[in-house]
Amino acid sequence: MINRFLIATLAIALVLGFSACDKYEKQQKRLHGTWQLISYKFKNQQGLTYYPEASGSLFFENCDDTICAYSMSIEYASPQITGTRVEAGKYSLIEDGGKLYMTPIVNGVDQERISNGMSLLTRTDLKFQYTDDLGRSHHYVFEK
Repeated sequence: MINRFLIATLAIALVLGFSACDKYEKQQKRLHGTWQLISYKFKNQQGLTYYPEASGSLFFENCDDTICAYSMSIEYASPQITGTRVEAGKYSLIEDGGKLYMTPIVNGVDQERISNGMSLLTRTDLKFQYTDDLGRSHHYVFEK
């Protein structure tokens, strides 16, 4: 009786484990390539929201077992705010919670990891947001 329960439990764990790996690999495949910025929203500490003119791209290299690389170049401008986000580094995905972690690398040194809340990832659409050190929210929408 105990052997049947143990075998059933192991079988279920294997099936769930393989499906999780498949989902992760599918997300990695979807990310790979060049994404064009189509929308940018900025929300300051006081809760005021701005939709500046923005352009740029984000590139994810095909991920191998050790390093997943990315590069980003974005510019935005409006009468209220102007800025850029230019960086390159490594990234990782966390399926649960939809997190996309980006770690910029400057002069060969890893910088602080940036946690991005990824709300959408399809073959043609990517949407994520992060809150910077000053409490401002940055919302990005990309398409392939």
